[in-house]
Amino acid sequence: MENLQRQQQEPAILRMPIGQSGLVNPYNEQLTAMPAVGAKLGPHIIQEPIGEGGSAAVFKVWHEELETVRAIKILKKGYKSDARERFFTEAKILADIRHPNIVEIFDIGYMEHGEPYLVLEYVEGTSIKELIGGGRLPVAVALSIAYCVCQALHYAHLKSYTLYGKVYKGLIHRDIKPENVLVSKGGGVKLMDFGIARPSEVSLHTVGAKVMGTLVYLSPEQLNGGPLDHRSDIFSLGAVLYEMVTGARAYPQKTLAELVQKKTAGQYKPLSSYGVKFPPRLAQVIDKAMAIDPEERYAGAAEMAYGIYGVLREVSDLPYSDILAAYMRDPQSIFDWTDQPKAVIQQKESSVVNKDQGLGKLPWIIAAAAAGVAAAGIIALMLIH
Repeated sequence: MENLQRQQQEPAILRMPIGQSGLVNPYNEQLTAMPAVGAKLGPHIIQEPIGEGGSAAVFKVWHEELETVRAIKILKKGYKSDARERFFTEAKILADIRHPNIVEIFDIGYMEHGEPYLVLEYVEGTSIKELIGGGRLPVAVALSIAYCVCQALHYAHLKSYTLYGKVYKGLIHRDIKPENVLVSKGGGVKLMDFGIARPSEVSLHTVGAKVMGTLVYLSPEQLNGGPLDHRSDIFSLGAVLYEMVTGARAYPQKTLAELVQKKTAGQYKPLSSYGVKFPPRLAQVIDKAMAIDPEERYAGAAEMAYGIYGVLREVSDLPYSDILAAYMRDPQSIFDWTDQPKAVIQQKESSVVNKDQGLGKLPWIIAAAAAGVAAAGIIALMLIH
């Protein structure tokens, strides 16, 4: 009876399935058709559609003059004005970014009727969403991907950006999810879709009281519309890492009310309940990243990478790049973690992967975290490698 009364008092939106709540996609439906395969956009020929979101569609294209493959992201007709503003903000952000783990932009153009499009780096590979569609990933693979995303976030969180004539320090991605992380056939990891990213200091292009992002991966403060900083992205990456190693969402709730209740209480299924042997410290990394209170999370992506690196060293001595390259070449080549001595696992993997002398010196991000994330000038030097 009490539950019935509580449901009657709740706004109807909280009882709706998450995909129908209106909070995920604040854009209008598409009113005109996207270009057909074979159509031309400037020097580009449309080869095939490769993805679609609430406000834009992405196509694989062939650049005739340069004879190379690119991706084109086209803003749909029928968008609201704020969607167009976000589109151009994403273009400005990407134009200012040069990082091996972030998708690169090459140009911006306009279709016949004025709809803008972005010319982006084409990544021949697979999204994390597609990778985990067949089940959980080997722990070493999941940790390697998360480590690379940490590198991208560390760069994005600390960099200065010039947007609309003003310089901002740092950026919050706000939409870290499996669909927005690509793994190339060669094992490279790319973070993409900065469509709702914003500077850390200010909120650009707000959409009333709507919540921006994909609800199941949002931090509690983002879900509740509270103040955000870079630690919101840390929470979302923790949720993605959880899903990679378990094959299940940390918060699988079907309605917004259930999701808010569970997430604000930090109630998700512990790793120990999956009947799978995980490295002991893996749960500590995930729990810290997904802490309800931002103050209890990792202070930054570099610190989270340090925690991930420690667990990865318990699992494998292979460089993370070799782990990912081998897995994308042959998923059976990377054995999952067990409680066997690490040397036994390494002996199995060495028959598939050319193992070198390990990871060698600690990567830049580990050094940054170990030093307590030193001054920005020092970190900038560490990023150059």
